Amino acid sequence: NVHPLLRFGIRRPSHNGPPAVTMAVDPRKDAQDYIAEKRVDILFQELGTRLVFERPEDPNAFLLSVLEGLKKNRSDKVPSTFFTTEDVMTLFDMFDPTGRGEISAAQYDQALLSMGIESPTVTLPGHATTKVDRATFARCVKEELAALSLT
Repeated sequence: NVHPLLRFGIRRPSHNGPPAVTMAVDPRKDAQDYIAEKRVDILFQELGTRLVFERPEDPNAFLLSVLEGLKKNRSDKVPSTFFTTEDVMTLFDMFDPTGRGEISAAQYDQALLSMGIESPTVTLPGHATTKVDRATFARCVKEELAALSLT
């Protein structure tokens, strides 16, 4: 356990003088590193999305309930995502209005963006570099969502 002042390069004086300053850690970088390491940004995004989508009468109770659900899913090793399988399939249908059963790779990328996935981690299979069929879309999007899951 490091004293909070030590994290920012401030040492306690060994005598009654002012604190000594050593090489300081940039507090913004330190905070950003912590947020990234603990995935706090993803947690806040998830909570905010659910809160705005549901618009509960009691936001505090709702957020507690969501956090408890996330905790339970983590202990059960179940991914927690905002989007359901039905949502994923509906999204595919929106990008395939003629019902051909496939969309372009560019449409796939746009679908990911519409779900908030700005930096995809799942590589489309070789045959899907130009066209993405429904099954491939569902599998890859679910993998992307699982990678973003808080649990």
